[in-house]
Amino acid sequence: MQTDIISTYFSEHHKQRRVADLEQRLLAAGVPAQEASVQALAGFQALLKKETKKKGIKALIGLIIALVLLTRVVMAVNQQGTFLQISVSLAVIAYTLVSSLIWGLQLFALKEEITGFRDLRKL
Repeated sequence: MQTDIISTYFSEHHKQRRVADLEQRLLAAGVPAQEASVQALAGFQALLKKETKKKGIKALIGLIIALVLLTRVVMAVNQQGTFLQISVSLAVIAYTLVSSLIWGLQLFALKEEITGFRDLRKL
């Protein structure tokens, strides 16, 4: 029953996922308060682990790609590369850096949500 509530919560679309929202759903289903807090926290820690594998790897690959492209831009400028070549490379670098930054911030926000809830509930 608890795993159904947790999996249903994570399958729904949320603007921002909160541990306290999941805890409230578990409490509404009749789970004791202390156990609901622990279960909600465990569900979010599993989500963080899964998201770290997915978004963390994507962010790392994006940063590596941006670094490689940045070195190519520097070399192209030194070798009198074309304006179009340099412009496209800079656009791709900007896109990969912003995407990587967004993924990193999402992971950081999820980790802070877990840490804040754990500190608040003293778990």
